[in-house]
Amino acid sequence: MSLSRTSAGIVVGAFVAISVGCSPGVEGQPEGSQTEKATASSLAPSSPSSADSLAGIDPCSLLKANELSKYGNFPQGSPGNVGVGKQCDFQKTREGAADSTLVVSVNVRADQGLDDAQDMGQGVERAENDGREYARIPSEGSCTIAIGVSESSRVDVYAGTTAGTQKSCEIADEVAAMVEQKLPQS
Repeated sequence: MSLSRTSAGIVVGAFVAISVGCSPGVEGQPEGSQTEKATASSLAPSSPSSADSLAGIDPCSLLKANELSKYGNFPQGSPGNVGVGKQCDFQKTREGAADSTLVVSVNVRADQGLDDAQDMGQGVERAENDGREYARIPSEGSCTIAIGVSESSRVDVYAGTTAGTQKSCEIADEVAAMVEQKLPQS
């Protein structure tokens, strides 16, 4: 499934208002309100309508290695469990010593909603777009975008790179837009 520009802009656009407070290349707290909301014109759900169906979703079915080719060469994802969630990890193949590392993970949390997202030291930024709620959770060198599926369930998209927190959040935003298209809309 290819990602349209409109869909790619959905998650990224949801956080534009809150990320403008961060200075490029400077890590730290965003200056915007943590409850700012952003909107976009359209997003049609392309998956099942029952949010309860999240429990049966395999996280490796939500993202494929070829969808990450923009960021480098990735082997297929490795499934696993983390806490109460099911996870799929993708580790970029490094082309040389100067090449940055990059890990992308998709974590299905059928029993944890956005309100359960934990601050990793740099705040939890919330946004909404077309009825879908999101949380951005930056941390040192990484970033997680939590996509709300229901009040009590979410899917987390994690990106961690040696290129820093800002780059990690850019990648997490873009990958979350790919994953979001495959999630049920409550």
